[in-house]
Amino acid sequence: MSIDRVSISSNQGIDRSQAAQPNESTHNALKDRQVPAGSDSIALSSRASDLSRIANVIEQSRAERLKHVLAELEAGTYQVSANDLAQKLIDSSLK
Repeated sequence: MSIDRVSISSNQGIDRSQAAQPNESTHNALKDRQVPAGSDSIALSSRASDLSRIANVIEQSRAERLKHVLAELEAGTYQVSANDLAQKLIDSSLK
C-alpha cells in the first residue's frame, strides 16, 4: 500500500471571497459590548424557558405517579391490568 503525501497547508480551491465573514452589524454589536471582568451570564430564549418549565412539570408528574404507585404497592392495593400486561409481553416478544 502506498500513501501519497499531501500538503494540507495549500489553499488551492478555496475562494477567499466565499469564506465565512462576520457582517458589519455583528461586528459592531460585539465590539461595543461591555462585559465586566469575572462576570458570566446566560440568557435563554422564551422557547428555552418554556421547554425548561415543561420538563420540570413532567418530572414532577413522574415523581408524583411513582409516589402513588409505591404507596399502592406497600398497601397491597396496586392492580395491574391483565390486558395491558399481555400486550406488553406480546410487544416485547416481537422485538
